[in-house]
Amino acid sequence: MWGFQPHFRKGMERVARDLFEQIGFGLGARAFLVGFTDDPDQAFPVCFEPEHDPLAAVDLSSVVADARRRYEESDESRMLYGSRRHHERIHRGYLDSFRAETVRDALARSPEGAGLTFFVGSSALVDGTYAVHPVVAVPTTRWESKPALSRVRIDRYTVVPSFQDSLMRELLSAATADLGRSTPPEDFSIRWSDRSELIRKAARAFVQSVSVFSGYEFPSELTVALDEISAQPYEGRSGSGGLLLASEANPHVEPVLEFVKPIRVSETRSMRKALEMADPQHHLLCDGEKVVGLARLRDTYEPADENAFAFNVMSRGVWELSHDQVPLLRVSNTRPSLPQPRLDAQHLKSVARRVFPEIGESEADVLWGLAESASAASHGTMLVVHRNVSEEATRLIPQAQQVRPQLLDSKVLAAVTSIDGAVLVDPTGTCHAVGVILDGHASGKGDSSRGARFNSAVRYHDTQSGQCLVIIVSEDGMINLLPNLRRQVARDSVESVVRQLEESLTDDPDYEVFFRHWEHLESLAFYLTAEQCDRINTARTRLEEHRARPDPDDRDSNEGLVGRITHVGWTPFAPDPEMNASYFLDAE
Repeated sequence: MWGFQPHFRKGMERVARDLFEQIGFGLGARAFLVGFTDDPDQAFPVCFEPEHDPLAAVDLSSVVADARRRYEESDESRMLYGSRRHHERIHRGYLDSFRAETVRDALARSPEGAGLTFFVGSSALVDGTYAVHPVVAVPTTRWESKPALSRVRIDRYTVVPSFQDSLMRELLSAATADLGRSTPPEDFSIRWSDRSELIRKAARAFVQSVSVFSGYEFPSELTVALDEISAQPYEGRSGSGGLLLASEANPHVEPVLEFVKPIRVSETRSMRKALEMADPQHHLLCDGEKVVGLARLRDTYEPADENAFAFNVMSRGVWELSHDQVPLLRVSNTRPSLPQPRLDAQHLKSVARRVFPEIGESEADVLWGLAESASAASHGTMLVVHRNVSEEATRLIPQAQQVRPQLLDSKVLAAVTSIDGAVLVDPTGTCHAVGVILDGHASGKGDSSRGARFNSAVRYHDTQSGQCLVIIVSEDGMINLLPNLRRQVARDSVESVVRQLEESLTDDPDYEVFFRHWEHLESLAFYLTAEQCDRINTARTRLEEHRARPDPDDRDSNEGLVGRITHVGWTPFAPDPEMNASYFLDAE
C-alpha cells in the first residue's frame, strides 16, 4: 500500500499498548491494517499488514460487496440530506462504516481470529490509492473481564458502553486521522502529551454517553465539573458524597428535597457546598445539566434499565462513576483510569494458602472477610495473621492488649481498628490481641516514600521467618500484603510460550513474531526454570547469528559479502533464586 506501512502499524501497536497500560488495563493489543482499492493498476485489491501474519490468510475478497449489501438494506441508505455535497459525504461515511463492520465480522468468525475481539476504525485514503482501515485485536477473555453497559445505540444516538470502549474508539479515530495526512505517514505520530489528552477525551466521551443513557441528550459538562468540585475544599475539608445522574421522571428515583432554584453543574462553589448534604443514602439529583435537589434510588430499580448512575467524590481530586455499585471509571486529579479493586480476593487467598499450607478454603474465606473489613478503615490499620499467635500475643505484652480468642465480625473489627496498633489473629481468623505495637529491627528493607505503619510492618515481617502474613491498610488508601507473593501460573502455559519462541525460529524467521514471544517471556521471567532459560538463550543466539549472516544480494566492491546487521546486545535469561514450585497452580 505504501512503503512505511510496517512502521505505522508497529507504532500504532506500541501506542495502543501504552494507552491501555496507562489506564490500568494491560491487554497485549495487536495492530493491523486492511486496505481496499478499486484501481485496476494495482496488483492486489485487498492488502493486509502484516502480510505474513496468520490473519492475512483470512479471505476478505467479498468484504466490499457484503458491505454494499448491508448498506442498501439499512435505514441509513434511505436518509436524505438537503445539500448534495453533504448527502454524498455522509453516505460515503455510512458505506465506510459498514465496510469496517464487515471486516470486523470476517476476522472474528475466522479460525485465525478465534479468542480475539476486533475493533476496526474508519478508513483513510493513503497516497490516493488504498482506503486503509486501522484494526486492533485484543484477547476476548481479557476484554470481557471488565464491566460494561449493554447497549451501543440509544434511539438515534451512538453511545459507548464503557471507558475502555471509548478509549479504543479514540485510538482508532486518531489512527484514521494520521493515515489521512496529505503525505503518507511514516509512523503513528502520537506524542506522550497527546496520549494523555486522548485518555481524557475518552473519559469525557464515556461520561457523555452515560448522560444519554440516563435520558439527557445534550452535551454535558459533567467531567470538567466533577474535576473542579472534587478538588474544591469546603471549610478546609475534602469532599465526599455524590451525584445521582438520572431523569426527574425516572419512576425509581425518590426525591426527598427539591431546590426552588436548581444549581448548574458548572457553578463549582455552589455545587461543592450542596455536596455536603449528600450521604450514602441520599445523593444530589442531577439531570446532566443541573442539580435539582436530594434523592435516593429505590430498591425497585432494575440494573438492566441502565438509566441511573452514581458519581461519587472519594477524596480531594478523586471521583468515581458507577452503575449498580459497579465502578466504571475513576478520575484522580484529572487522570482517568479503570477502577481497580483495593484488594483482590483470589490473590489474598492464594497468598494465605501458600504462607499457611495447613488451612483450607473456608479459613481462607474468613481471612478474606477480615481483610475486606479492615480495608474499609479510613485512618489505616494492620491485620497480622500469625502461625504461633498465642506465643506471639504473650511475647508482645505490654505493647498489646491480649483478648480471649474469638472470631470478629465486621462491626467489632471496625471498633478494634479505631485504636493504634495491629490486630493479631491466627490462620483461622481467630483474634488473640488488639492494639499491637510491632517490633523488629532495621534490615535495609522498606520504602522511604511510605509511612511509619508500612515500614514497621516490613521490619516486623522480616524477623518472623515466614510465620506470618501482614495486611497493611494505609491512610492514603493503599493496601499491601507481606509477603506479596507473585501470582501463581500454570506450568504448561509458561512452557507453551517457550515452545512458541523456539518454533518461530525457522530458516527465514519473522523477527516481529520472535520478539513478540520474547516480550511475553520477559513478563514471565520469574517463573522460568534453568532448563527453559538455556533454551530461550540458545534460540536468541541463533536469531542473532541469522541476523548478522551475510546477505548474498548485498555486496561491497572492496569487502565482498556484507552482513545484514551488526550484533545486537541483549541480556540472557537466568532463573530467579526466589522461584519455587509453589508458584505453579498445579502445585496446590
